[in-house]
Amino acid sequence: MRCSYVLYLCSFIAIVNSVSATQILKSQNFGSVQADQVPFTIDFTNTQNEKLKSISIYHDIYVHGLEFTYTDNTVNSVGYKLGTKSTVSLINKEIRILRVKFGAWIDSIQFCFSATDCTQHFGGTAGGEIVEFNLNNLTNQNYKIVALSGAYIEKYSAYWTVNTLNILSVSYQLIDSTQKHCTISLTNMKDNEVFNHKTVIFNGEIITNDGQNTIRNIHVNNANSINYANKIDTQWPVNIFNQFKGLIKLEKGTNKITMTYDETSNQGAKCSLTINLVYEEDLTVEPVHLVMVVAKDSKLVYDTEPGEVNNLESAKWKYRTMAWLWQAFTDDQIYKRNNISGHRCFRLDESELINEEYYPKIHVLQSDMTTAQIQAKESDLFGMCRNVVINNPTKFIRPQNLPLQFTCLFLDSHYIANEDRAAGHAALGSGWNMDYNYGIFGSHLLYSHPQSLKEMKSKFNDIRPVNKKYTSNDGGDYRARVCNVGIGAFLHELGHSFGLHHNYGVMLRGFDDFNRAFYSVELSTNNVWTSLITNVNDQYASWSKVDAEIMLPHHLFRLKNDPIIDMVDKNVQLFTTSSNSFLLYANVGIRMLAFYSNDDAKYPYYLTYEPALKKVDVDMSTSTELMNYKINNKVINLLVILKNGRMVDLGNIFSEVSNGLITANVFKSKRFGPVYGNQIEFNVDFTVNNNVRLLAIGVYHDNYVHGLEFTYTDNTVRFFGFKIGNKGSFSLVNKELRVLRVQSGAWIDALQFCFSATDCTQQFGGTTSGQWTAEFNLDIIGSSQFYKVSGLNGAFIEKYSTDWTVNTMSSITVLYKKI
Repeated sequence: MRCSYVLYLCSFIAIVNSVSATQILKSQNFGSVQADQVPFTIDFTNTQNEKLKSISIYHDIYVHGLEFTYTDNTVNSVGYKLGTKSTVSLINKEIRILRVKFGAWIDSIQFCFSATDCTQHFGGTAGGEIVEFNLNNLTNQNYKIVALSGAYIEKYSAYWTVNTLNILSVSYQLIDSTQKHCTISLTNMKDNEVFNHKTVIFNGEIITNDGQNTIRNIHVNNANSINYANKIDTQWPVNIFNQFKGLIKLEKGTNKITMTYDETSNQGAKCSLTINLVYEEDLTVEPVHLVMVVAKDSKLVYDTEPGEVNNLESAKWKYRTMAWLWQAFTDDQIYKRNNISGHRCFRLDESELINEEYYPKIHVLQSDMTTAQIQAKESDLFGMCRNVVINNPTKFIRPQNLPLQFTCLFLDSHYIANEDRAAGHAALGSGWNMDYNYGIFGSHLLYSHPQSLKEMKSKFNDIRPVNKKYTSNDGGDYRARVCNVGIGAFLHELGHSFGLHHNYGVMLRGFDDFNRAFYSVELSTNNVWTSLITNVNDQYASWSKVDAEIMLPHHLFRLKNDPIIDMVDKNVQLFTTSSNSFLLYANVGIRMLAFYSNDDAKYPYYLTYEPALKKVDVDMSTSTELMNYKINNKVINLLVILKNGRMVDLGNIFSEVSNGLITANVFKSKRFGPVYGNQIEFNVDFTVNNNVRLLAIGVYHDNYVHGLEFTYTDNTVRFFGFKIGNKGSFSLVNKELRVLRVQSGAWIDALQFCFSATDCTQQFGGTTSGQWTAEFNLDIIGSSQFYKVSGLNGAFIEKYSTDWTVNTMSSITVLYKKI
């Protein structure tokens, strides 16, 4: 049962002469193989990248068990806890020699750190040969023991219980002795950049030759923040791709941020980076107000599992923390999409003084509704939110000519397990309006949220299953997923109130992976850390490029000295110019065209304009992506993003262009006014032939337009509609129609015809003067030598409903042709 150490050493030297630094080698087994043995392998570095701190040996005349303790105090044990426990510290020490006495099992072991620094022999040493594994015998001293392996047995035979180790072996690795170097590279911020909010995402990579392929950390500190480590994590993961992400909390003024990467204890590199970041709050920008709605009989608690804190104060802290994460996420995403516009985000009302620091103010407002009314299936939570804000006018100052912006969290939401329903919850966003813009959500997922920035890591990686007896699992079966959904879906609704629509990222279901916006790693449900390729794995936890273009000019996102842009004007004119091309005009200016598919919510094609243009020509045939959609009869819609942040959805652009094409050289404008099933249509050409042309147009009108009369040079007259009200007319002798202005709602209220910018007819119809809902202007696409108005078509209706006779024009369209 003995083996020759000399023979082992010869083979050991032969192997290591040709080994590479990445290979892990293993010694022979010391001991005796037994039929019912239990094998083990213990790494000297655990899955959390923590190092071995000590080894404890359980022994008497044999070695019964081993216990391995790491620097994070996690423990791995093998074998049996029998006999005396002796502990060997490995702090600032490295095992170089292992001596083993064995027969049928392991009798004793000894560890040495050098030829003269050894532990005692643990176990019995009487009789028998002691063999050793000795790294110092190698010419190359850059080898390191990285693991111990072996096996233990309970019984030596059916009648002989021994409970001992029966095999030990050593795993070792060549450590690269090349000088290590590294650089910390940040990809989303520069020195002395200015932020208008407290929480900032940082991301970047470690450029290094140290060959580390495990998850490790980068340390972050803010020298200008007192007790910074108590406010937020200071250790942020670096993944196996050397990428990192994290969050910094800023103080007002200049913040000296130091980032340190130190893997010298793992034979890795060490480097640091210092960067100054400036936080300047601009109180002239209107904030997003954080409103918490409570019932008039509220118990002021939210859903949790038994034993967890769920009072009003904890709800307020979770709300604040959630809003800070919204800010950091939004700034980072806008900067990624358009970094020439600087870091920017919406502002929070950071006016609540707590322990000598200012925090986002939570407005706890009592509704006149009971808890039962809020939790009823048909409850109008959207209306309740608006009403409770309107009924508290002294708490909010609505900015002049701008809407009030807020979010509403309903504290009295409650998960009803037997109905699998979150009562008192609705996920809704208002869209952009001139008075009140807001998003609402329930409190049913608050139990999973961090109560402070310090809790981010634990909450975003909480893989405990949801207990549906007490809490909702909206979007996920484990708490980390619920945390993502609760924070991200509420942000989705706030996004609607900024004017965003459903596309991709957070405005689709990207909030399921909201944690990936802040971390380069994540914990799977089987308790394994996974490295994420940033900008690939996190692409859905994002605001889209379209979202960013809408938010950039928004009055809530403006930076110091940015002008407030009028957000009311969203008028866009489309002119078909060929079967695959069109012209768009918007007086306010066009920033972006985004073509998107209903099938996959993706944007296969963008056109951006910096600076914004009032007029853009688009030839879709130059885009292979777009033409593939057309060839395959798939719908592509067009979003027009204006300079003021307003979004206009023109719908199926292939259909719009096709509808505007009559012949190769004749086109028509979009229809001004609605379509009715009982409408009477008309179509008028301005030229009958080379000898007969339109001479005059008559308009019958009062408060509305009732009829049109067309007189030609051969004295023929064509009339459409109803001869009601006053008749006004104008001549087309030596004149050419270039502009048509329309007031319309349920029908056509008023018309005006222009021959140039300054030569127009009177306004026919309407109760207000000069307020046009739409305009067709042929001068936009070209002078009279290129395009001419060639006709009009449209429709009239007799009845708006069975009991309501109106006798009015309901719609009108302009025909124009290329000369």
